[in-house]
Parts: sequence; C-alpha cells; structure tokens
Amino acid sequence: MAELQSAFTHEEPLLVDALGLGADVAVNPSGGPLAANPIMATGLARVAEAATQIRDNGKHRTLAHSTSGPCLQQNLVCILEGDK
Repeated sequence: MAELQSAFTHEEPLLVDALGLGADVAVNPSGGPLAANPIMATGLARVAEAATQIRDNGKHRTLAHSTSGPCLQQNLVCILEGDK
C-alpha cells in the first residue's frame, strides 16, 4: 500500500515508476490528494493515511510520500511497519 502525494493526475504514474511500485501495490486507497489537498499538510496526511492502514486494516508495511515544488523537486519517502 502506498500513499503518494500526487496532487495532479500526471504525477501518480511518474511516482509509481520512480519508486518501482509493482501492480500488486495499492496506490492511494484514501483517494489521495486528488480527493483532498490541504495545502502545507498534504504530505502529513499521506503519513497519517499510511499509519491508518497499519492500525485499522492490518497492513504490515506501508509507504508514505510527500513532495514540494511544482515539478516534484523535493521528495520524502517514509516506510512504516507494524507488528506482525
């Protein structure tokens, strides 16, 4: 499961490719930033959504992504793991 900060439709396939995510990885099950983009908190929302997948849905490992800049210049990738 990956929550990507892809505020524009063209960014999601670019990020999926850059991160090497396979077809077996669910991307933005929350709807991602296309559903809600709280400016200056969108990346934090991705981390919260990834943590929720561990806490509420039993996922073991999730990925959260945050970015800044109109061309994805600055990026943060956060891997979260829960108990087995």
